[in-house]
Amino acid sequence: MANNDLKGKVLPSGAVAELSKVFEWLQSKDSDFQPVGNIKIFGNTKGLADATTNLLKQFAAEVTSTPSTSRVTAIHFDEPAVIPVDHGWEVDLIPVHIAKGPVLVGNERLNMGYYFHLTKEVQVSGGFVAVLLLTQFE
Repeated sequence: MANNDLKGKVLPSGAVAELSKVFEWLQSKDSDFQPVGNIKIFGNTKGLADATTNLLKQFAAEVTSTPSTSRVTAIHFDEPAVIPVDHGWEVDLIPVHIAKGPVLVGNERLNMGYYFHLTKEVQVSGGFVAVLLLTQFE
């Protein structure tokens, strides 16, 4: 599970400005978070897609090639967990709220205004809410 290339990257300033809006929606009953093991995953896919549109538009400049498939999800982490990354997929982990820290991705600290680009599974810890942009390239 070691991910030696793991480094936090600075979010584009336009994306940072959208984080509080996304978190506000995620706190609403419309997000419909459901417990799954030791995490909570949102249940309203259409609502999340709408709520993250502007964030992901700002973030799109960071993607250097066009994905064949992309999905967005949101997860509330309260306990240590593993973020899996399936073969052929990449995951951008974007924190929208840190409740208790420090938040670690692997052994690296995750701060607001930064994100991690994951190409393999990684352990996370701390209390935080994140949007995960999953992309598959052919």
